[in-house]
Amino acid sequence: MNSGLEIFFIISTVSVVTVLLRVIPFIVKGKLASNQYLEYIGTKMPVGIMILLVAYTFLHIDFSTAPYGIPQLVSSLVVFLAYWFKRNALVAIGIGLGIHLSIVNYALFV
Repeated sequence: MNSGLEIFFIISTVSVVTVLLRVIPFIVKGKLASNQYLEYIGTKMPVGIMILLVAYTFLHIDFSTAPYGIPQLVSSLVVFLAYWFKRNALVAIGIGLGIHLSIVNYALFV
């Protein structure tokens, strides 16, 4: 069992690390704002992340057994169409998530 002093040191260490992790980005923001490489990464990273998420979504789906990937395909199509019309990624993902959860939980296509 930990003594009171050990618990104090653990809580103090976790608190200091938490505060530092929240403050450091504001301290180095000025130095990183003019970095061309980070600017390039910032413009290209969202597309790369979305490609990885889509690939991961369809990676382990067995299209030869029920439900044949229908929930994932339908919700992906809904996300694509919602983003196409609204141009808001958060709204599109939220709508797609709602559709996917509805299909899976209420077995609409199963």
